[in-house]
Amino acid sequence: MPEPVPRSPTRRPRRTAKADSLGPIRISSAQPLDLAALTELEQAAFSGDRISARSWQHLIRSDSAMVLVARGGQGGGELLGAAVVLRRARSSVARLYSIAVAASARGRGLSDRLLGEVLHSARDSGAAVLRLETRLHNHAAQRLFKRHGFSALDRKPAYYEDGADALRFQKSLWDSGRANQAVALQAPFYCQTLDFTCGPCALLMAMAALDPSTVIDRAAEIRLWREATTVFMAAGHGGCGPFGLALAALQRGFGATVYAPAGASMFIESVRDPRKKDVIALVEADFRSELLASKAEWVNTALTPQRLAEHLRQGGVPLVLISLWRLHGEKGPHWVVVTGFDGQVFRILDPIAPAPAGADPGLSVSVDEFKRMARYGRRRQGAAVILSKGT
Repeated sequence: MPEPVPRSPTRRPRRTAKADSLGPIRISSAQPLDLAALTELEQAAFSGDRISARSWQHLIRSDSAMVLVARGGQGGGELLGAAVVLRRARSSVARLYSIAVAASARGRGLSDRLLGEVLHSARDSGAAVLRLETRLHNHAAQRLFKRHGFSALDRKPAYYEDGADALRFQKSLWDSGRANQAVALQAPFYCQTLDFTCGPCALLMAMAALDPSTVIDRAAEIRLWREATTVFMAAGHGGCGPFGLALAALQRGFGATVYAPAGASMFIESVRDPRKKDVIALVEADFRSELLASKAEWVNTALTPQRLAEHLRQGGVPLVLISLWRLHGEKGPHWVVVTGFDGQVFRILDPIAPAPAGADPGLSVSVDEFKRMARYGRRRQGAAVILSKGT
């Protein structure tokens, strides 16, 4: 079934007497009996890119769609607005597919109420980010989205069937009001300057959260890489493993807890040359030996989301190894800093993804998405380093 394009009404009619007597508004999930009213609303609200009756029927029944309707008016049963949210399997990003309000109900704040319920429901369904598209010149809709914290993401040329461009907006569903005031939230953002220094940059951000006097610059970035590198990766310069990063933190007076598997060396499957494999194993064994002789704790299990949240509550700053594929569609291991958890959504700082000037550099990741991304390679290995203040 071809997907209709998400839109929002381009005009706001004047208030009518009926608009002043909407009565109590109830927002709930659409039912099959709403099909005729939804189709009528669609025909009245939009001149093109309409959702057909057949598509409405599919959306109402689909497990990957959420259709919300607002009821009110005389008797409280009149369908006054509707919104559609789509969710893809194995993704923490939801999409506001469509939002519409009946002409008789506009100018009464119903769009705000409906969008607020969309945000709440999307978050409760496990989403961490909500995205949408709107016409380039639909300034009324854009004001609505900005009031609810959406920011412009990019522009899609000739997006609508009449050739009009669209602006794409997104909003993080991270709720700082529900989050514990973790020390990690104080971490400043620093973007890596080299392809292979995500680990050192994550470590610099984590150390700065615990000690604001930490100097963060390119010299410090490269210095940490020299100390913590595993020497080889598949190609190019080597990356950093959990043991080297933990030792670099210990040498600077911080405490460290390492989550990493015992046995086979990490990253070794990404290298074909037997001599390079030997060097990786040798370097990692040396790091492990140093770590065992230190005051650091080594946990030979995977770091669960529950345990991660507990470390944040206790004042730790977690560096977590993830699969680069989940965030950027590229193969390879990658270090990020987890700075907070609000009960449903993790906030992370990704050193490879600079934010626009003035924008929040934090990324939002659902618990399920975190479970998927915090594994690397065919052996699905996981690793993390929890930094803490030194004793």
